[in-house]
This record gives sequence, C-alpha cells and structure tokens, in this order.
Amino acid sequence: MALCVATPWLTRALLLYEKRLALAPIDLRGALADASVGLLLVGLVGLLLGTQRLWGRVLAMALVVAFIFSSFAMYEFISVFDSLYALSHVGFLGDSTFLGGSVRHARHPLLVLSITVLAVLGAVWARLPASLWWRWWGLGFAASVFGQVAIPTSYAHDEWRERHAIQANLGFFPSSMRPYRVAIRAEVRDVFRGDLDGERWVGPLTTRPNVLLILIEAASGAHLPSVAAAEGVRSTVEMPKLDALARRHVLLTHVVSHQRQTNRGEYGILCGDYPKLLSDQSKMSEQVYASARRCLPEVLREQGYATAYIQSAPLGFMLKDQFMKKAGFEELIGDPWFERSYARTDWGVDDKAFFEQSLRRVLQLHDAERPFFATLLTVGTHHPFTIPDSAAAEGARTRRERAFRWADDALADFLGELDRRGVLNDTVVVITSDESTGLAQAATATQRLLSQSWSFAVVMLPEPMAKRVDTLYAHVDTALSVTDLLGLEHEAEGFIGRSWFRDYESPRPVFSGNTYARSVMMFEPSGSVVVCSESFQNCSRSLPLAGLPFSPNREREPAPERARQLLTEVARLSRSGGADMTEADGLDLLVAERVSVPAADGKKLLMGGQYLRVPGGTILRVDLDLEVLGEQSVIELNQDVFLGGYVKFERKAFALRGGERWRLSYEIGVPRDASQLVVQLYAQTVSGDAATIRFHDARLSMIAGDATSDDAVVIEDEVSRGDSR
Repeated sequence: MALCVATPWLTRALLLYEKRLALAPIDLRGALADASVGLLLVGLVGLLLGTQRLWGRVLAMALVVAFIFSSFAMYEFISVFDSLYALSHVGFLGDSTFLGGSVRHARHPLLVLSITVLAVLGAVWARLPASLWWRWWGLGFAASVFGQVAIPTSYAHDEWRERHAIQANLGFFPSSMRPYRVAIRAEVRDVFRGDLDGERWVGPLTTRPNVLLILIEAASGAHLPSVAAAEGVRSTVEMPKLDALARRHVLLTHVVSHQRQTNRGEYGILCGDYPKLLSDQSKMSEQVYASARRCLPEVLREQGYATAYIQSAPLGFMLKDQFMKKAGFEELIGDPWFERSYARTDWGVDDKAFFEQSLRRVLQLHDAERPFFATLLTVGTHHPFTIPDSAAAEGARTRRERAFRWADDALADFLGELDRRGVLNDTVVVITSDESTGLAQAATATQRLLSQSWSFAVVMLPEPMAKRVDTLYAHVDTALSVTDLLGLEHEAEGFIGRSWFRDYESPRPVFSGNTYARSVMMFEPSGSVVVCSESFQNCSRSLPLAGLPFSPNREREPAPERARQLLTEVARLSRSGGADMTEADGLDLLVAERVSVPAADGKKLLMGGQYLRVPGGTILRVDLDLEVLGEQSVIELNQDVFLGGYVKFERKAFALRGGERWRLSYEIGVPRDASQLVVQLYAQTVSGDAATIRFHDARLSMIAGDATSDDAVVIEDEVSRGDSR
C-alpha cells in the first residue's frame, strides 16, 4: 500500500528532474498533496481488505493498479503540456492527443511494469490492518492536509507543482462540481457542431457563383476606422478604402480569430474546425502526414468548382505545398510564380505586385467553363512589412502603418479591376484576415490581448446589399457560411460554427487562443471575456463597461467556475487530431522538384515553419539530396534545425557550384518530449543571374526509440558531380 504514496512522489520527482526545475517551497506542498490523495486511497484499500473477502482483495488490487497507471498517464501529460486538465469530465478523456502522449509514448515502461508487479504482489500478500495501523494512517493524513493549508499557493509556479491532479480537479468534496457536468457537456457539444437552425436573411443563391476568399495578413477589425470608432478605440494602423467598401456591403464587425500564426488561422477558416487553442504543433502540419479533414476546397471541388490557392510567400513554409493539396486545392501558386515586384523579401512580393499579378490568374479562372473557388493570402503586412522604401501615405508614419495603407490601396485597385471586368457580377467575395495583429495603442494589456483575436469579414454578393452585423461570429464559421450561402447545407457535415447569413435566437460563446501570450479566451455574448493562462492556474473575467468585447474601459473579476470549466474543456478538446509522426513513413519537407533562385531575390527561404511536436526518445533524421543545375552559377546554402527555440544542427554559408550535387543526412536524438521543431533551408545565388536547384530528396523522419543524447550525428555529407540530365 506504500506504493499509493510512493508512485505520485516518484512521478513528481521525474518531472522536476526531466524539466530541470530547481526545488522550491511550493514543491513541498505538491508532495503533501500527493500524500493526502495517496493516503485516501490507502484508507479505502484498508477498508476493502478488512472485508476479508476475495472480492475485496481483488478490488483493492485493481484500485492500486489503476492509480499507478493514472499517475504515470498524468506524468506523461504534464511532461507535454505543463498543466492539469478537468479529470471530472471522464467522457472527454479519450481524445487522441492524450492517449498518444500518455500511452503510446510512455517513456518508462519498465518502471511502470515493475511498480505494477509490486502492487499485485503486495495486494496478494497484504495482511489485515490493525487498530494501531489506523491511528498512524489518521495521523499521516491529518499532517498532509495541515501542511497544505500552512503552505500558501503560488501564482508564480505551474499548478501541477502544488497540487495532485485528482485533488486539483475533483477536490475532496467533488459534489460541488457535479451539478455542472451535464450542462457543461451539452455546451461543449454545441461548440463542436454545425448550427444551421437560424433564420436566413440572404440566400441560398440560385446560381452557382464563383467564390473568392481574400485573406489580408494580420489585419484587425481595429484597422477599419468606422468599426474601431464604434468600439471606442482608434488605431494608427488604418485601411480606409476597405472600410469604405465594407460600409457598402455586408460587414461583420466582431469576428473572432482563433489563434496567432497563419497556419492556425487558415486551418480554422478553410476547414471549419477550431485550431488548437493551446500551444502545440498546428493541425495544418499534422494533416500533412495524417488523415486529412474534409475542408471547404474539397467540398467545392466535388461540386464541380475549380480550386486555386495563391500566396506570395514560399509554399514550402509551414508545409502549405502539401496541406493545401490535401485540403482540396487543385492548383497552388507561390513565391516563384511572381516575377515582378515593387519590393521583395524572404516572404515574397509586396501586396501591390501580388494583386496585380494574381488578377491575371483570377480572370483566367473566371473565363473558364467551371465556377471557381480561389483563396488569396497577402504577406506584405507581415513583419518586416514588404513595401518599397518610397511608399508613403498621408498620416502614416511607421513602416507598419505604411504597409497596411499600401495593401489597402492595392486591394481597392484589384477589386475595382474585377468590377470593371464583370467578375463581381457572378462572384461572392469574402475579405477577412488570417490572424489579427491587434491594437498596438491599447489602453491596457488586457485590451491588447483581446484585440489580437479581433478580426472582421466583408462579404460582397453578386447582387450588392449593405448590412452591418455586430453579432459575435468567428473564423471557424467561414466554411459553414459559404456552403450555406451556396445552398450546399447537405455538404457541410463536419463543419462547426454558425452561418454568418442567419439570425439566431440564442447567443453563444466563441473561443480563441494566443500561443504567443500563452493564453486562452472565451468571448461571451454579453461582451465579457474569460481569460486563462494555458495552465488554467490564473483565470479572470474581463467586463467591458459599454458591453463591447474590445472596448478600452474594462473591469476585472474572478472567473466563475462554470465558465472556467467550459473554457478548459473546449481548449483541451481542440487538441484532437494530435497525430503521431513516429508512426508515419516520414515527411516531405519540400515537394517541388525544381526551385529557381534569382540573384536579385537575395536569400530565399525554401522550407521551414513546420513547428512539430517530438515525443521523448525519438531520433530525428533529415535527408537532403540536391544539385545545382547549369555550370555558371554558385549557390550559398544555409541549413539548420531548431527545437524548442534552440539550434540543434546548422550548416552555414555552404557553397555549391553549378553541376555539383550535395547529399546530407544526419540524426538528432530527442531524449525528452519537445515541441517547435523547425527544419529550415535558405538559398542565395552568389554568382550568376539565377540558379536552379533540383531536389532529389528533402525528407524528415521521426524514429521511435530510446534516445538518451541530443547530439547530432552526421551520416553523410558529401559533394559530387551531379546528373545534369
């Protein structure tokens, strides 16, 4: 029975050691919490043994074994997420991320097996507890409880360091939580379903219009002056032409973007599913090497639409060259396609050049026999703000302000040309952002955080109508809204959210995360917002005095327990889809066989931004096989691997001449669970006007094992004459 206390102490010690955490007084409180929970189980086991029946002994053994397994499962979970989750909601504990992290990748299977065997033998040979034993048990339990009361909690440390998982989520008096279980479960189900029960105010459109989705990188609702003014704020970053256009069409002013980073935002928009609200590898990356969700492009392609994805950035970054194909786009256009620019960076061409050249392809799609669905993503408003140095705009002072004005002018010219060519007569245009950069001049840190989830949507219909919608909507609603507008409700299965084009009797909350701020949020219909740290140790409710979710004048109060539970469950369940790459055959880092590198473009990013999770014990293997075509050029290559923000391997300024072939293979051990794996390759032509790289292989493999060292081992690194055929 001593194992009931020793097991949680052992897993706690493993966590402190493996996370390289220095002991603090709060860890004594955590150890006492483990002891109190373990001693409660010991008391129950003693009562069962006291029955002197076989069933009592068998049940006692089963309880101890189950406790051991749950202790190690929680150890695995904390190892990855540094937080505790609501164990009371047992119906939600079967999601794939939890199972993958806690079962398939158990790092100490022999230890678990050994302790389990000891528990079984102990239960078989245990004697009945004597009266003196019960006295010592009572004294130990009382001391552990008193010690926890005497040591105050600490907001400076993760919750798992001061509490046991069962105690933290159920408490010794769990009845206070149980009245919410049914209601919380019903509310969670509503969050993850599609709702088309509202009353239509437009559509379905009787024809089969084209659909053009335009995503303005990092734009916010605060950047539309009329929308910002209605919220009681003013941003120095403005898009006045888009604001004027929005007032003549359908404008949704309170659209919540669900995460920072483009791959997370685009996933939610295109696939009608919440991205992960907690920091983890993105669902977009996971679906490259796992089964893909049925997304909007695939639905429309099945309905006869031509589908095209156009962005100015390199498609290999964030694995979009592979995800967008799996999502249903037939045609992908990225950085190399854009020959002209007014300014260019590693991220691609400026927005004016992007729209001018994209116009040609959109017109071709429009003139074809099939209707089209095209998605355009700009990049000029992303740091470092791709604009010519000569670009200027009245009132714009900073480079960020000028970049958004440059994008605003370019978008207005693009839409004006589409109108002149008759494209808007049979095309639905949706304009929104992939994420929100927020309000830089926020009154408080809380308002700044909330504004980083503030987007908008402008919908231009073939028969224009002006309508302002101030109801709280979200990016996750996009896919369902488009299918609803087109009369394809029967094809919307799997999309969650609500339709922008219906009125609903009952309001609903909307959820978002901020991986940079390590926070999750629940936007309530009243305008208040529940904000929690990713550990859920700190939660509060921000109350706007004017009832507007992004307004500057706010009050703060403790978050109600029920709201906190709902946010916790939604954030945890949004992690579903956590596929394990160690079970895949590997991941293509780049699918393009040939890549052109003009000297005028400078250093060019060919691959990167994967941000993958790596289970402990894994061996990473990277295989690159490439050659430079022609005889007159010289390319400089930079290849590196980052894991958790630290460089694990790098080859800098490696020169490869025309006609030469470079084969590089190496392995890196990952002893402990890690995240944010990024494999990057940059190229720059340093001799000649341009060079072409042919890729024979560019692959990342994760091999499950028991790696104990994180040293990089080079297997092959050689240059030879290439095959120029």
